Amino acid sequence: MPRIIRFIELQLINFTTHRELTMTYGRSNFLSGKNGEGKSSIGTAPAWIFFGTDLAGKTYDPSPSNYEFDRVYASLLLSKDDTEHKFAREINDKGKNVFYVNDVPQSATAFKAAVAELFEQDEFLSLYSPAYFFTQHWTKQREQVMRHVAAPTNKEVFEAMSRSSPEQPAKDIVLNPHAAKLSELLKKHNIDDLLKIHSGKDGQKTRLEKQHPAAQARTRTLKEQLDRLPKGEVDLQELKQQADALLEQIKAEEKVLASADEINRRINTLGFKIRSMYDQAERMRNEFMLVHEEPILEACRTCGQALDDESRKKSELAKFARKVKINEDRKAVIAERKALEEEAASLFAVDITEQLQKVRELEQQREPIAEAIRNQLERTRLTSEVEKAKAAEEKTLADLKESIFILDAVKAFKAKEAELQVSKVDALFTTLKVRLHNYVKSTDSYEPTFVIQRDGKDYGQLSAGEKIGAGLEIAEVLFEQSELIVPCFADGIESYTGRLAVYDQLITGRTVPDQSLKIETSQS
Repeated sequence: MPRIIRFIELQLINFTTHRELTMTYGRSNFLSGKNGEGKSSIGTAPAWIFFGTDLAGKTYDPSPSNYEFDRVYASLLLSKDDTEHKFAREINDKGKNVFYVNDVPQSATAFKAAVAELFEQDEFLSLYSPAYFFTQHWTKQREQVMRHVAAPTNKEVFEAMSRSSPEQPAKDIVLNPHAAKLSELLKKHNIDDLLKIHSGKDGQKTRLEKQHPAAQARTRTLKEQLDRLPKGEVDLQELKQQADALLEQIKAEEKVLASADEINRRINTLGFKIRSMYDQAERMRNEFMLVHEEPILEACRTCGQALDDESRKKSELAKFARKVKINEDRKAVIAERKALEEEAASLFAVDITEQLQKVRELEQQREPIAEAIRNQLERTRLTSEVEKAKAAEEKTLADLKESIFILDAVKAFKAKEAELQVSKVDALFTTLKVRLHNYVKSTDSYEPTFVIQRDGKDYGQLSAGEKIGAGLEIAEVLFEQSELIVPCFADGIESYTGRLAVYDQLITGRTVPDQSLKIETSQS
């Protein structure tokens, strides 16, 4: 059941040009007169009473500017589904807003809540004032009109994308590749998620566009490295056997060299030690002779007193002990030297020239074989790496093509979805059309918008009369969606020549030169 709001009586006191005015509403209400007579003020009064705004939804102050006043007051008696309600707003002598519901003072919050029980502000103003709808941001306009318009289902869009002719029955439609791809992908993601995944600077398409040249470059580099290796295949197993056999011979020769080297080093070490001990023994002999020839002191070195026999004897014994000690140490060094000489005499230096030459020859034989083995192993590795790189390059290219295909599918989907949505919205209107999307050439994409058009012209390009007609048609659509019926105020009606069709009360404002304000009402 529709909710019906009817205006019964409007009372204005010091409201713009109206010092005092009472208007009783009929079914049809015609305001006429010259400019400045207050026709628009009468039409604006309900908006100010309910919301404190003008018909564009902007804060409004109806205080007179050309005469003295003590307060501004406006009240509206109305009925909702045959139940009467009275709303009033006042600016008192202190400049403060005072609110009344059924002549009982109310707080601003309580007053706002009482109005909200009747209707929402945008809803009322869009139905009451044909021009209000178009003062809102396009997102709000779109929301209001689209609120009860179901978006096309994916199935509907897929069928429309794949339809070969307008007359083709739905059961005969075979999904085209774009639709078939999306029908699978949309089981996991919605259409906007797919767009985010694949588009943009961080999207999969951009990432793959960067990865593909890098993958090509890696494949090319590996192939160049492979091409630089000697051509031809070799028997790796046989080469390893040859290399291992030569390595065993080299190790055997190196073992001999190690033994010979140890003997030669020992001979050299013994020779050094023997020579050193000859020098040490000679130094000891010289030291012995110095002690031997050292005279016995006749007097004390410190005080100069002559030594007695006992002291002299002690000096002689000390000198003898020193000689004995030096002689014994020298004998030990000589004995050790002789033992080393005997060991050195038992050793014979080994000539390793022949072994060294043989090791060099073996290594020269082995090196080409080892090089061939290394080349073959590197060829095997690079061949595998090239194959992997080619596979990665091909996969990257396939993924890139897939991402581009998905983006093309998404664009086709969105274009067809927009087309279907526009068809659904256009079906709401008689003379109006709606543009729901703008095509952005730089990104090859569609951006949402909302533009009412008539005869191919945007609302802003319409004449005053055409704008009134567009507003009335919008109000009719909004009523059908909300089932709320409120009076309709069409100002500047002299510019409109179309049919005035409203669901209930109509209020018009007409400019008539040189005529005072005239209010005519009718119940028809």
